[in-house]
Amino acid sequence: MNRTSFIWNCQGAASRRFHTVLKSLLHGFKPDLIALLEPRISGVKADRVIKKLNYPNLHRVEAEGFSGGIWLMWSDQIKVHVLLNHKQFIHTHICSTNGESPYLFTTVYGNPKPTMRETLWEDLHYLCINEREAWLLAGNFNATLTRDERRGGARSSRSGNRAFKDFVHTTGLIDLGFTGPEFTWKRGSLLVRLDRALTNQTWIASQPNAIVMHLPRIQSDHRPLLIKPEGEPRKKEPIFRFLAPWIAHPDFKNLLAKNWSNEESLARNIEKFIQAAHLWNRDTFGSIGKNKRILR
Repeated sequence: MNRTSFIWNCQGAASRRFHTVLKSLLHGFKPDLIALLEPRISGVKADRVIKKLNYPNLHRVEAEGFSGGIWLMWSDQIKVHVLLNHKQFIHTHICSTNGESPYLFTTVYGNPKPTMRETLWEDLHYLCINEREAWLLAGNFNATLTRDERRGGARSSRSGNRAFKDFVHTTGLIDLGFTGPEFTWKRGSLLVRLDRALTNQTWIASQPNAIVMHLPRIQSDHRPLLIKPEGEPRKKEPIFRFLAPWIAHPDFKNLLAKNWSNEESLARNIEKFIQAAHLWNRDTFGSIGKNKRILR
């Protein structure tokens, strides 16, 4: 299962810029499996676009008019057997050409209409996956699990989609988490985590170091997902935040001068500065968050 997957709700694949943006996103990752959701084109137009992507294998659910659609493409390094075609998902069995363990993969595009999504959870549940089979689901579920997965917008935050939560609970699925920005979809002031990867214990047992990356949001309102089954071992690191009061402190310029060099690479300079800034902030300002809670 040591294969990288790329999943993106691209919201239209007909524009001239689409191919350029997708190529830049895929550069360096070289995924063996690509799932494009909501391409909004079908038939001959879709054929022309897909041909430019240079992936030898394809299965798709056609868009209906200018909405929906799922394209699943893969390299010759893996074998994909489509088990079920659905308007909101493609369910497959995947194995590699070098004898790696097979697994089930379901790419999901949840319908934006809540009434249509009700049938999605039921139909996914009826797949009746054996707990001994490794199962990975990824895509745009168009639903949230918790209140924290939504921020801003005109409507007040909700605790999550109940039908979606019931589906995850009854199937025993686990959210794989993510690295990168928290929210995958943005429109105006509304930020929501709509795109994710879910899996069962069997898949996690075989891929304990798997990571899900939230890639840059370009062209589409959605961030692509990159799933790397053999990522680095997971470890929790403190989130680095640049605090505005630092600039006003008289010692800040000295801190920057000591930990930034034109002879070092940008990545190395950032790493050095973050490490030094954490210590300097602790010794100079103390724990601002903790002090605020005490004062409250």
